[in-house]
Amino acid sequence: MATGYEKINLIKSKLKTPMSVSMLADALGCSPRTVFRHLEVIEQENCGLRKIKREGETRYVIQVEEQANFNQSVVKQLEKIKRNLPATSAPDIKTTKLLDKVISVLQTTDPDEFKPEAVTTDPDYVLDYGPFCDDKIQDAMVNRALKAIHDGFALKIRYRPSTSDEEVRTCEIFPVKVIMRMDTLYLVAGDFDAKGEEVFKNYMFENIESMSETNHSSPRFKFDARTHYIYTFGKYTDTSKPEDITLEIRSKWLQTQFERAHFYPAISRRYDRSKNMIVDLKLRVTPDFENWLMGAASDIRIVKPASLRERIKLKMKKALAEMEG
Repeated sequence: MATGYEKINLIKSKLKTPMSVSMLADALGCSPRTVFRHLEVIEQENCGLRKIKREGETRYVIQVEEQANFNQSVVKQLEKIKRNLPATSAPDIKTTKLLDKVISVLQTTDPDEFKPEAVTTDPDYVLDYGPFCDDKIQDAMVNRALKAIHDGFALKIRYRPSTSDEEVRTCEIFPVKVIMRMDTLYLVAGDFDAKGEEVFKNYMFENIESMSETNHSSPRFKFDARTHYIYTFGKYTDTSKPEDITLEIRSKWLQTQFERAHFYPAISRRYDRSKNMIVDLKLRVTPDFENWLMGAASDIRIVKPASLRERIKLKMKKALAEMEG
């Protein structure tokens, strides 16, 4: 359970966008009364908390950097006026108290902590997916996804599945991470299954036709990329049972690839008398893994399982028959 300090910091991070008490209560999973109490603490910090009217309700927001800088300039002028007041008469004392109140309202203790995050993709970071990619990825879309993740808000996307038999759909998602996996850029979103447990789904950026920000708070997910891709060989993740696989790697170049590769869980490597590398893996057998085995068949022998070896042999026989025509 989050402490009061953690909830206050969470509220501050949410208030980069105007939010009502009820919206904050939903985001934190607490009562509106608790939110009011935390807002009173934040207001005492003089961090730039402001009230605005939007859609017929009161919303709170931490002032943006430009406002903070402007306010600091005003505060300095007011403090200068205050220092020059003699404060010897009742009117002067009253004016000093008024200045103190105005300065307190305008002051920010740490404006850098609450300024909007600048999220930009590096123009020198080239995302080249090859000749079969639609090449529709826009930097603005990646930036928008990253901003939603940083600010803790849901996104509304129009998504075109890779398979042609599925229709384009519009849905609201809770973005968690932007991940490059096997030369493909994904937006990973979190959700909850029927048992209330966290689940994560990959959305290919090239299949996202449109994306818009919402004012709906995103739950706080415990996402770990390694766990997300456990037992995964390439880009495809599923929930099938992982298998124990042993491969004999005969060529030096492919042995080097396995020495440098990162698997989770880690693979086991050893050498036989003929200096062939024996690799033990635990993976989910997905189409990308089978296709890779076919492409490297001249340099690999599938030791086990026998079922995988026979399946690859059948695929290669079928491919050869198709080529001979």
